[in-house]
Amino acid sequence: MLELHLFVNPLGMRCLRCEKDVLKIDRNLNTKINYQFVPLFNMKTIDNTIKYYHLNPHDLAIRQQVSRTLNQVILDYKAALFQGRKRGRHYLLLLQSALIKHGLDYNDELISKIAHNSSLDLEMFFEDRHSQLAKQAFRQDQKIASDLGVSETATAIVFNTDDSDYGLMIPNFDYDTLINAFKSGKLDHASSLNDFVSQYRPPKLRVLNNNN
Repeated sequence: MLELHLFVNPLGMRCLRCEKDVLKIDRNLNTKINYQFVPLFNMKTIDNTIKYYHLNPHDLAIRQQVSRTLNQVILDYKAALFQGRKRGRHYLLLLQSALIKHGLDYNDELISKIAHNSSLDLEMFFEDRHSQLAKQAFRQDQKIASDLGVSETATAIVFNTDDSDYGLMIPNFDYDTLINAFKSGKLDHASSLNDFVSQYRPPKLRVLNNNN
């Protein structure tokens, strides 16, 4: 079985395309795949978001607003995940579509509508999105990224749970790159992310060059 962890900017169009590639892989790859989207929060993510939305990068108030919005979007996603991975991923994709593709404003009304359309328990969701548990899950994601040496979004870490030595890092992730890596046997030595996290040590990662 493959484990795929895609590090994303929840406010980025590029990562939305990557996430849809993951869903396509899940349907087409002839093996079981366990996947999750891991939101990445750092200065690069903030800078890229400002650039994507054509905002003034030198305006401190705008930078702080983008940071707060990105932070809350991630907490919302973690809160949705508490009600199941499938619902959480569905919530994230619907939210991204509303914000990125349709240009809607991020507000409580939109969040409530998307949570409802994702079959979430609204009372539980709105409580969880401000909870310490969501904040702890947020911090854990950032620690995982740091431990794995991931600083750029659209980066995938892939593990094959049948082997315990290596993981494969795929920068600039896309559908064809993973399919080719799987068919060529490059995923035959990739182990579980949970093993590395529990041992608090970085894994042996082989970086795949997409151009090869």
